[in-house]
Amino acid sequence: MLYRRLGRTELQVSELSYGAARGAAADPSAFIATVHAAIDSGINFIDTAADYEQGDCEHSLGEALRGHDDVIIQTKYQPYDGWGGEASYTGSPDKLVASAEESLRRLRRDRLDILLGHAIRSPETLDRFMNDGCYDAMTRLREQGKVRFIGISELSTVDGTHDVLKRAIPSGALDVVMLTVNFLLQTAVNSVLPLCVRHDVGTVVMMPLNQAQNDSGLVSVPAALECVRRHIAAGYLPNEAPYTDPHLFDFLKPYTVPAAALRFVLAQNVSSCCVGTRSPERLRENLCAVDPPYLDRPRLDKLRELFGKIRGQVR
Repeated sequence: MLYRRLGRTELQVSELSYGAARGAAADPSAFIATVHAAIDSGINFIDTAADYEQGDCEHSLGEALRGHDDVIIQTKYQPYDGWGGEASYTGSPDKLVASAEESLRRLRRDRLDILLGHAIRSPETLDRFMNDGCYDAMTRLREQGKVRFIGISELSTVDGTHDVLKRAIPSGALDVVMLTVNFLLQTAVNSVLPLCVRHDVGTVVMMPLNQAQNDSGLVSVPAALECVRRHIAAGYLPNEAPYTDPHLFDFLKPYTVPAAALRFVLAQNVSSCCVGTRSPERLRENLCAVDPPYLDRPRLDKLRELFGKIRGQVR
């Protein structure tokens, strides 16, 4: 496992990190076994959130991390009443502090390594989060030693051109951001990532496999072709060859679609690529993608030629 600097935090994080977002409620023992496999592989950075599976993910993660105090944990507080773009902003300093305290309890830790405002989805609600006391509450938690570093994550299904992050990063208020980069949503590569370098902000990439769904994620050729079809339906891609060709992704061989997708992200100037999985076996497949040089220039150029103009994420 190789490690990269997480911006101004100076933390050295594994370039492939583990997304602890699903599976704890259905099968806690399998979830814990996968976390242990991740740690054994050299992964030292795990992302979760207070509202993943109503707190079950944090609870099981706390169980899995007994004796592993050196693993870096990032968790989140969501200041909305739902996941969609129509959700109402409901953030408050008291709710944020209560959420952080509950995360500490479930994770069985005295301190959160990183706390993010979760899925900030519009410049308007970003301004509210930064000025209604929520951001100040995060800084107080940091001053109290309950949180080491702070930041936000975006909601790329609503903000595919990263307007929130382009506004937030130059403020100097954030240590870390979590953003979407994958070969079907490349908009951050030439916009957000250079900003993060300029302001020394750590970058954790989420959804490297897009929405990793069996029917339309970057998890197989049929699913990737279905995701392309949905981009065509949304008007992001033309309804013509090569996008309608069933052999569209043949140029990625010998890599599988998910391996190429992870390699695409790791070829960018990011701190860590966060991917979730529910089994040690699938985790081991993902680990095969972490060997540099990741993805060669001809394939990177072809992915940019084919998909670099997409300006929105589809599920």
